[in-house]
Amino acid sequence: MGTWGTAIFSDDTASDVRDDYRELVGKGLSCTEATDRLIREWGDDPDEAPVFWLALAATQWRCGRLEQRVKDMALKVIEDGSNLERWEEDATPLDVKKRKAVLEALRLQLESPQPPEKRIPQRFVSTCEWEVGELISYRLKSGMLVIFRVIGYHIDKGGKDPVCEMLDWLGTEIPSKLVLAQLGIKHGGIHTSQFLVGAVSKREFPKDRVERLNIKLKPSQKSGGFSVYLWGYLDMFLEKDFGLS
Repeated sequence: MGTWGTAIFSDDTASDVRDDYRELVGKGLSCTEATDRLIREWGDDPDEAPVFWLALAATQWRCGRLEQRVKDMALKVIEDGSNLERWEEDATPLDVKKRKAVLEALRLQLESPQPPEKRIPQRFVSTCEWEVGELISYRLKSGMLVIFRVIGYHIDKGGKDPVCEMLDWLGTEIPSKLVLAQLGIKHGGIHTSQFLVGAVSKREFPKDRVERLNIKLKPSQKSGGFSVYLWGYLDMFLEKDFGLS
């Protein structure tokens, strides 16, 4: 079912609907325009429509933007039991009971006064101009330098983030390309040899501590099975996983 729990948003479709609605409004579409676009995308799928209406109504209510047409459709789904059909086929009796309780709680929520309209900011989407094989230096808080090599990218709705491997080097002055070419990669904790590094906001990227070295060397591995780091906590991760500080 693409679900991992009985909550409204413990479902792939529901999570996508919530994120897509917030993204569309954040980009400047009116509530009506965002709803119309999502209905065209999701509303006609008989398998996904019940989850779609429940998720959209719950999202809009939380944002203080619940439209009457969305509320009516969500209440209809709850009343006619169409969302429970897939649960009764695939889930345990206990989970069906829990889902019924979740739907009843949502019904009460939708029929109650919604909160004031909330501002929905535009979602940050990361970008990356680094090339595969490119070397990037990063200055630790201690002042020491480490060097990453880009081995690939991860692309999703959050944007494009680099996947890197760590050269087995720590110092204060960047060595020559000849020396760098002879370096192996540094392995961290258990199975940690590559990592994605990303951000949740533009402000998080430490541009004063990152430098592109204008050197490209062939990666030693393909991207896959990487750890995920955030720039704002990168020093902590590098010390914990690679012993670098």
